[in-house]
Amino acid sequence: MEQEQPNNFWANVITVAASPVAIAAGVAKGSYDAATGSGPFAEGFGTTAEPIIWGAKRFGAEHGPTITRGVIGGAATAVGARIVSGVLKAIF
Repeated sequence: MEQEQPNNFWANVITVAASPVAIAAGVAKGSYDAATGSGPFAEGFGTTAEPIIWGAKRFGAEHGPTITRGVIGGAATAVGARIVSGVLKAIF
């Protein structure tokens, strides 16, 4: 005899209905773990973020003077452009 397949309709309906609740609970739990620094979130974040943070620190240390000169030069250029623009508006 052939065995009858179970009807998955209600299983799918319940899954769709429960998904937002499960997602919200997961977000709340993850947020709590992140805020308190506990749980698997903190371990995973530390493992992932640590190399990125060290790389950024190393990049900043190596290129800090160049970045500073670029920021100051850009600001000076912007201020100079405003001054020239104001003078030209006053003349013309």
